[in-house]
Amino acid sequence: MTDRTDHVLLEAMQLAPAERSLVALSLLDSLQGAGESDEAVVASWVAEARARHDALASGQVRGLTTQEFRTWFKSL
Repeated sequence: MTDRTDHVLLEAMQLAPAERSLVALSLLDSLQGAGESDEAVVASWVAEARARHDALASGQVRGLTTQEFRTWFKSL
């Protein structure tokens, strides 16, 4: 991801769950006009979620603790 993308994502993560859901749905809806069918978009997200889960489960990557995340976020 780019610094800009990281910043937008981190800002969005500060929203209440209902607001994050609205942002996520709005972003997904904005992709619908990109020539992909609903099924293709859903399949892409499912594949991405599985890949991220597998990477975490295998130890290839690790998540951040809350303190690590806060430290990283403050450094932006």
